[in-house]
Amino acid sequence: MKAIKQGGFLLFAIGSFYLMLMLVSGCSPIVEEDTNTQFKTVQEAALESELAAADVFHTEELSETAFAFYQSQERYGILHFSLKEDGWDYQGSSGHATEGDRKPFSFSQSTWHKGDASTDHEGSYTTVFFGEMSDPEIKKMTIDYRDGKRDANLIRTNGRAYWYLVSEQDDGTEGVDTVSAYSAEGELLYRRGE
Repeated sequence: MKAIKQGGFLLFAIGSFYLMLMLVSGCSPIVEEDTNTQFKTVQEAALESELAAADVFHTEELSETAFAFYQSQERYGILHFSLKEDGWDYQGSSGHATEGDRKPFSFSQSTWHKGDASTDHEGSYTTVFFGEMSDPEIKKMTIDYRDGKRDANLIRTNGRAYWYLVSEQDDGTEGVDTVSAYSAEGELLYRRGE
């Protein structure tokens, strides 16, 4: 009987200790921090530009940066993005009014900082050369710049056509010497520069 009383006392002591521990700890269960944050896509980040999603027609993701082209009746341009831990971050845009008296093709360039901008002006940049092509005979665009010559990428959407080329340099200083437009047969139609 004495052993039962001692066993009961031992259970009573353990139960009391556990109850006291729960009261002191506030009876709160351990809550794990939510580490499953949603990775923001370029399309989600583009919504921060306040453009209609239907106006964005081409997106290209590179290693640390991305860009997307947009068009409306009165404008076209490029949206800039940088890669962060939680996904793509909208950095801004460069846009151009659609010209009433259109030239055969337009030329522009847009440069933005990869990642967070720093006050010491160090870091790397992305530059995209681009424009709109209004002459339907243009089937190839070639870009001559300091260290070479490359063919541009062409995009045709909603009855309009664009060209673009991503710079191979990342210091933001690359410039273009000449932009040439060719027919499907390889005939030079237009040249700007030099």
